[in-house]
Amino acid sequence: MSRKTASAVLAAVMAFLIAFSVATVGAVAALEGYSVKLDAPRRYVHVGTYLQLTAEIIVPEGSELKPEDFTIAWSSDSEHCSVDKNGLVYGENPGNSIITATVTEPESGETFSGSIKISCSTAVDAVNDYLRNNTVMGYRFNGTEKFYYYDQDVAWQKTTGFMNAFDYVSPYLTINYDYVRLNYNYGGKARMVQLWKGQYGIAFYGSEIGYYYHDKELAEGEEVSPFMPYQCADNDRLKMQTTLYWDKDRNGDYQYQFTVPYDDYWWCTGFRGGHLYNTEPCDELRMEGFVDFHDEEEAASVAKALEDCGFKKADSSASLDLDTYAQDGNRISFCWQNISEAQNTVVVKTTLNALITTGSIAMIFMPLGFFFMTFISMAAILLIMLF
Repeated sequence: MSRKTASAVLAAVMAFLIAFSVATVGAVAALEGYSVKLDAPRRYVHVGTYLQLTAEIIVPEGSELKPEDFTIAWSSDSEHCSVDKNGLVYGENPGNSIITATVTEPESGETFSGSIKISCSTAVDAVNDYLRNNTVMGYRFNGTEKFYYYDQDVAWQKTTGFMNAFDYVSPYLTINYDYVRLNYNYGGKARMVQLWKGQYGIAFYGSEIGYYYHDKELAEGEEVSPFMPYQCADNDRLKMQTTLYWDKDRNGDYQYQFTVPYDDYWWCTGFRGGHLYNTEPCDELRMEGFVDFHDEEEAASVAKALEDCGFKKADSSASLDLDTYAQDGNRISFCWQNISEAQNTVVVKTTLNALITTGSIAMIFMPLGFFFMTFISMAAILLIMLF
């Protein structure tokens, strides 16, 4: 190849590259400032149902093009959700899909796009998806460990506080649990840490730790009145963590259920769908955990309260056995299964079941009596809180 020929070929290549670069820059310039925003009424769709997506095309100021001049092509990256040409999503099977709207610029043919993640789930999963980011009467859902809990920042119980009478009424509202109350004085106030585990209504079992205070200290030997109002320690939270186990098959094999993660709490809760075999006592459940108190002084007071309730002291948190505790500085670790201060209501429940089974006329009045007792108890609680 002669030098002249080589120069000509090089010039042609350079001309092509320059033209390509200009065209590319022009295309980029033509798309600069254009975008598409996707929206949906919610970010999930049930299996077998539809969800309409919308695409808002944004054009830069001064553009001669209008949003209606563009064309949109919809696509999905998986088989969990399909989408038609109008942005209508259909739930195929559980899982996540990325739905993309690809917009074509009419003059250059260049494209830009936007995407949105849509979860396809069953109806129950859809509720859980909602509860991950929203509260319903204070409830949320932990998607990692698959349990429900109260959002302590918005729980309505935060404004009502707590009194022991609540526990006396609960069995008549189908809420049956074991509980342990740890009463002590600290920082010029009466304090209480309460543990719960058991059956919460027909559909849920779980566990709780509550941290409360009363402005006046308890006198030595003073008994806590059922109607003594405790306030939630919302502004004085403690770091804690709990783990729940369930002997579901009643063979002594306690299976792991969930762990409420280590964090600041005044009310540390966890509930899962299911029903215990025996709700009185609720010793099918075993609760383990630890609480970091303000200092060793408070932890020592809690340790004494645990012993007063029947817990035994272990050498360390690594050697905990059933119904024992260990103190390490300001941390109290515990393993709780069989101890309970809950009042025995088996006789009442057995009597009611017998009346219903035999068809006795008294069965008409017994439930009314329960409702009356509950009404009177709750009315008394409200009156004391108000006055």
